[in-house]
Amino acid sequence: MKILITGGQGFIGAAIAGVLQVEHSITIMDNWSESYPGYAAIHRGKDGLKQASALEIKHRKQASIYREELIKGIPIVKGWTWQKELETIDEPDLIINCGSLSEAILSQYLKDFTYCSIVKGIENIKKTFKCPVLHFSSSMSYGSWEGAIKEDGEQNPVDWYGSCKKDSETFIDQNDIIVRPMHVYGFGDGKFPMPMNIERQYQNGRPVTVEEADCIYIKDLTVVIKKIVDKWIPGVYNLSSGYLRSKDIIKEESKNILGFEIETINKSGPTGKNRGTLDSSKLAQVYNWNSQYKNYKETIIDYFNEYRIRNENNS
Repeated sequence: MKILITGGQGFIGAAIAGVLQVEHSITIMDNWSESYPGYAAIHRGKDGLKQASALEIKHRKQASIYREELIKGIPIVKGWTWQKELETIDEPDLIINCGSLSEAILSQYLKDFTYCSIVKGIENIKKTFKCPVLHFSSSMSYGSWEGAIKEDGEQNPVDWYGSCKKDSETFIDQNDIIVRPMHVYGFGDGKFPMPMNIERQYQNGRPVTVEEADCIYIKDLTVVIKKIVDKWIPGVYNLSSGYLRSKDIIKEESKNILGFEIETINKSGPTGKNRGTLDSSKLAQVYNWNSQYKNYKETIIDYFNEYRIRNENNS
C-alpha cells in the first residue's frame, strides 16, 4: 500500500514508519527541526516554560539521530498538514496521522499551535483525501477517572491538550480508526526520555520522579499498528500494555544497566489528578494482540540497554 504518515519524523511516527516500510510504500509529511516549538523549551513546574539545558538538548539530538536512522530513504514532504501542502501529495491508500503536538503540559503555553496541529491538521487531512485514516488521539481525552476505562467511557478532558484531542475525533468517519494510547515511552523520545531525567537528577543530587501510571512501550505499539494496517477494522481502540510504571524497577535497572545510583519517588500525573488504567481488551481481542514483553521490567531492560549501547557508540 501507499501509506502517508503525518508526523513521521517524530517519536511514534518514525517508529511506525521504520516498521511498515518493509512491506509498504511510505511517504512522510513533517516539518520537524530544531525550530519545532517544543525543541528548545521545557516545562519547569511553577517556573513555567524555560529554555532547555545542554543536557536536554544532547538527548534530543541523540533521539533525532536515531529517528532519522529509522526513516532513512523514506521521502519526506515538509509541512504541518496545512491543506495547501497536503494537496501536493498523491492520494494514498491509507493515512496514519501522528502529526500533532504530543506534550500535554506544553500545550497550555502553545495553545494556537496545539489546536492547529491537532484539530486543524486532521480537518485538513479529511478535506483533502478520501482514503481511510488511522488517527492517533489520546487517553487524555478521557480526562481523569478511576478504575479501568473502556472506549465508551465518558470523554471529559481536564486540559487543553485533551480537549483538542477530543475535538479532533469529530472529523473521523465510519471507515476510519481512532487509537487512544496511554503514556508511550521508549528510545527515540526526544522530549522527556527516561535516561535524560535520570542523568539530570543524578547530576543535581535529587530523586527521579516517576508517575506510576498505565503505559505502553514503543516496540509494542508498532506491533499493534502493523496488525491494524494488515487487518483494517474501523472503530475506536484503547491502547496500553497494562503495565504500571514502577519507581523501584527504574531505580534497580538504572543501577544495573546505566550505572547510576539514584533515588526515585512517586509523582502525580501532568494534570495533577489521578487517572486509572485503559481497558485495551477490545483491541487485544479484535487483533489477537498481546505484549511481546512479559512485564514492565523487561521493557525497561530493553530500553536502557538500547540507550547504553548507543551512548557507548557515540562516546
